Amino acid sequence: SDHDGNLIEIRQSIRSYLGAAAIGVEDLAAAEAFYTNGLGMTVVQRRSRDDRDEVVLASADGTGSQVVLMEFTDGLARNFRQNPGKLVFYIRDLADYIDAFIAAGGRITLPPATDPVLGVTVGFGRDLNNNLIELVADPTAQHSYFGAFGIGVSDLEQARAFYVDQLGFRQLMYLPIPGMYNEYILQGHGGSALVLMNWTNGGNQSYQDNPVKMEIRSIAPDAFAEAVERAGGELLRMPEA
Repeated sequence: SDHDGNLIEIRQSIRSYLGAAAIGVEDLAAAEAFYTNGLGMTVVQRRSRDDRDEVVLASADGTGSQVVLMEFTDGLARNFRQNPGKLVFYIRDLADYIDAFIAAGGRITLPPATDPVLGVTVGFGRDLNNNLIELVADPTAQHSYFGAFGIGVSDLEQARAFYVDQLGFRQLMYLPIPGMYNEYILQGHGGSALVLMNWTNGGNQSYQDNPVKMEIRSIAPDAFAEAVERAGGELLRMPEA
């Protein structure tokens, strides 16, 4: 895990990238229905771990990283409704997409508007567990895809050093969103982007031990795990087959 307790699951691959982003949910069946009906994703796998059941989802376009829904079965209390991160989806037909999003039980908190600086149309909403969903218009998308996963971090520069300097992600952009948050947008060798977010809106965000997980692919899982520990994260278990 990183300095804020965000869980990192390391999986072997021929390249290094964010393979999947996972969020904890209160009701796995309800969350699955929302992400398939409201966000156009498809179930590709179901799996059980010692402390949780997981549903793995892929984007309609088959691009970007996967999304994993986690329902914990260990009886421990978790805060599912104040996750300081976000999920970013890129969409061809934003109007139809928002209609499906609302019909599935989501709520739009900021209607789409064109950013005068970036020149892109962006809206925001919340899923059934109050996770922030960023909706970005992309006329080149076939339908929709999961393009970025944001995690809340208590120290933005420390988190940047951890993921960029120590774990090898590439920094694409520093982006301050006035009155909301500052963020670093990072990229691996493919997959969706990883966004580090620190809120500036005066809210009482809890950055520690949120029920989120990053499944990071690495060509050398042992070396990657050692880098996590060397960078100040916590090594919970060495990689094993």
